[in-house]
Amino acid sequence: MLVLMVSACFQLNAQQLFFEAFSGYNMTAYENITGGNQGYVPLGFRVAGGLEHVQIGGEYRRNITNPSFQTLDSPFRTELEETYYGALLRGNVSTLPAYRFGLIIKAGAGYYQGKEMTFENDVLITENTIDFDKTFGWNAGLGISAPIASLVHWEIGYQYNAVSRDGQSITGEKQNFGYHSFQMGLSLNLVFGNTAKKCRRVISSKR
Repeated sequence: MLVLMVSACFQLNAQQLFFEAFSGYNMTAYENITGGNQGYVPLGFRVAGGLEHVQIGGEYRRNITNPSFQTLDSPFRTELEETYYGALLRGNVSTLPAYRFGLIIKAGAGYYQGKEMTFENDVLITENTIDFDKTFGWNAGLGISAPIASLVHWEIGYQYNAVSRDGQSITGEKQNFGYHSFQMGLSLNLVFGNTAKKCRRVISSKR
């Protein structure tokens, strides 16, 4: 709802609107977790609008699979579920961002919320489930974008998410729950007004 309200506020005056659905592969960078770093799969959406090269908006993401931790020969396994929602600042370094290859730089901040689930022999122990309080964190990333057809682009990139939880970790102490994210998505890039006219002039002159 927040993303929809924000996008509606600048929709009439925006030079460019951006919509993206993405997935990828995340790798935990947690501290003091037995079992080593684990990989898992996210699914997310981004909506942003603004100038031709810079847009602001929002991002929503949640896990499709969860990172799972288990010591050797132990019947107990821990999974960490997470949902993220927050603000997004996105830049595209390109001559014509909506139509050509570009370097993507993005940064965001928002709330990370989730829970810790404990399983014994793959059976959930309900009384050991811990619901985390939402925690403020940030993320930053770098990637590339290129058109598939007209205004539809593919985008690949890397993003690091920095988040820590005070007293909500497995150890009960403040702990880093940051993770690396390698992402691939499909986006729709819409241009309006003077920006659209400029793009048409440039494309026509090249032809």
